[in-house]
Amino acid sequence: FHPIINDTDERLKFVLASYNVGIGHVMDARKLAMKYGKNPSLWKDNVDQFILKKSIPQFYKDPVVKWGYCRGQEPYNYVINILDRYQHYLNVLPDENNIALVSLPVLQSSWR
Repeated sequence: FHPIINDTDERLKFVLASYNVGIGHVMDARKLAMKYGKNPSLWKDNVDQFILKKSIPQFYKDPVVKWGYCRGQEPYNYVINILDRYQHYLNVLPDENNIALVSLPVLQSSWR
């Protein structure tokens, strides 16, 4: 298990989730993902599913979990909502104002 997420697009999702719920819960979800055969460095359909499961005793009491229970629906929704909102802002800004924003690698690819 490598704690660094090299892909910029993926890293943003993990940073947003960590900002919302705390890095400890995100690390727990990554450990659970790895334990159950998912990729601990991919958010969608991998770690996001285990952040959701951290409100279920079977998962938040798992020996690989250090930080226990969390309301996983909140960080799950937060990542989706913030990235959706950002895409909306890009769509409503005039093109000359988008130049700096569009140059960010995470905004040039599909995030879901």
